[in-house]
This record gives sequence, C-alpha cells and structure tokens, in this order.
Amino acid sequence: MEAPHLQKPKPRPPLRLDRSTGPLHDQSVGEYATVTAALSLLASSLTGTLGSALPSSNAKAAAAVATIARSHHVSGARARAAYEHAPYRTPALRYLYSIGWVSAASDLNACKAAQVIGPNPVTAATQALRGSQKTLALLRSAHVTVAAAAAAIGRGTTDGCS
Repeated sequence: MEAPHLQKPKPRPPLRLDRSTGPLHDQSVGEYATVTAALSLLASSLTGTLGSALPSSNAKAAAAVATIARSHHVSGARARAAYEHAPYRTPALRYLYSIGWVSAASDLNACKAAQVIGPNPVTAATQALRGSQKTLALLRSAHVTVAAAAAAIGRGTTDGCS
C-alpha cells in the first residue's frame, strides 16, 4: 500500500451548472453553444458573401455557391447540385437555399444537434436575417421578403443536414 501523500487524488465529479443533485447539464450547454455557432456562421456567410446584391442569374449564383462551399470545406460539386435541385425558381431563393444547405453540410454534428435541441431553422434564419440591416437591404433590393428568404434558408438547412 502506498503512503497517503503519494497516492493520486481522486478525480472530482464535474460541477453542475445549477449546483443541483440532478443530472449534469454540461452536454446540453455544449450543444447549445454549437447551435449558436452554426447560426453565427449562417449570418456571417449571408453578410459576407452577398456583397452588394443577391445573384440575379443562375450561372453567377451557382459559381458563388461553389466558392462558398469550398471555403467551408464542402464539395463545390455537391453545392452546385444542391443549387440545381433547389425547390425554387428564382436564382435569389435558390441561392439562399444553397447557403443554408452549405451551412448545414459544413458541420453535420452541429446541424444534427440543432435539429434535436435548437430552434426551428426557419425561425433561426428569420432572427439572423432581421439582425442585419445590410442583409435586409439586400433582400429588399432583390424583392425577396424576409419570410421567403427564411423559408429558403431553413429548408436548405434541413436538407443539408441529411
């Protein structure tokens, strides 16, 4: 038997956030942080990639989607395929759908966690869009409503998660 001063101390149990004796909350807090990071990525990709206008042609939009996808470590070809199979007719809505798809496909773990514990993707997209005056101005100039844009992003996010 080792001397008491040479023994390794017993590991402490993790601290609970609310100091209760119930189950640990640390995992759900980590997942919530992941969801928040995914929403931030969505908002930054919208404001950073839109530039001064939403793409008005399919060729420009598809090229932009492929570029954004590669910068988020997603295959450009898969992103183009998502753009081409988007359930919308206008390039602006197809582009927004593809942005949501790329955002989801770039971090599937965060996306799956968001589906389980996070807000509805359409609600999250609406909040992200309304949080940026620049994005609202871009949507207005393209004659796209916040509701239509949020629906396109939300559907793209849901489809990109699968």
